[in-house]
Amino acid sequence: MRVVIAPKYQHLEDFLRSVAQGDYQREEVWRNRRNTVELVRVGDVPLVVKKYKRPTLANCLIYTFFRKNKAQKAWENAFLFQKLGLETATPVAYMVRKKWGFFHTAWFVSEYLPYPGIEDAYLACSTDVEKKELVEAFVDFTLHLHELGIVHRDYNRGNILVHRDAHGYHFALIDINRLWLKKNPGVRLSMRSLQMLNLDWMNLAGLLPRYAEGRHFSLDDCVFYLSRSKHQHTLQSHIKHGFKRFIGLE
Repeated sequence: MRVVIAPKYQHLEDFLRSVAQGDYQREEVWRNRRNTVELVRVGDVPLVVKKYKRPTLANCLIYTFFRKNKAQKAWENAFLFQKLGLETATPVAYMVRKKWGFFHTAWFVSEYLPYPGIEDAYLACSTDVEKKELVEAFVDFTLHLHELGIVHRDYNRGNILVHRDAHGYHFALIDINRLWLKKNPGVRLSMRSLQMLNLDWMNLAGLLPRYAEGRHFSLDDCVFYLSRSKHQHTLQSHIKHGFKRFIGLE
């Protein structure tokens, strides 16, 4: 098994190797259709262990010979974020297990960020003024992200964390193994990312004009490409899940 550990956490090698054996205590476990995410504690240090769902045979071959696996991309993107001054969970390690020489399973371990998601932060705002400040700060953060040439390919509300200090709101992104790295991303790609927020049009009305103005995009173009992305995403989802039901995977 390959284990790559950040210098600060070399002393955790024994624990990290035990992760692949499943021989460790979990404080909390979250699961979705693709991955398992666990909160663990090593001494006084809370960590997050993300185990990626084993890919299809075709993707096992691809990750073996042609493309970096998700854990390695999460690791490298975390250091990219730190280099650019963007906040994300500090990387601790990633592990890759092979079987018969082929990719089998991967894990990414990071520090735990004790921040609420953006949806919870918005609901916790006690006044409309606070909500407006949060939305404007989020749009400005997104503008900064895109101006740096980074477009999150899974820009959903669960992957956007928020904290606030005397200087205002700050945002951290997690689940960053899937990024588009494009210099000056255009309106079409930018709207593909924003549609993943899955906001209704009433909420988007407070977001899109500020974003369009900041990027010098036509608001009409933003609305058009966002609508098209929403439609394409819905159609692709129906086709994907319909096919899985047909072959008995759901």
